[in-house]
Amino acid sequence: MNLRRIGLAVYESNPRAIRSYRKIGFKEEGRRRGAHFEDGKPIDVLVMGLLAEDWNEA
Repeated sequence: MNLRRIGLAVYESNPRAIRSYRKIGFKEEGRRRGAHFEDGKPIDVLVMGLLAEDWNEA
């Protein structure tokens, strides 16, 4: 597949997933503050992306 970029969204309350995504080259592109509720508390959603050139460098 000729992909240029891949994007994802992950809850800030999931540090293991965030670490895994960063390890393979994803970078944080933005943050949706208070976009999700967990146990009645607002949490941020991180928006992450991986570009083809980032993947090729890794």
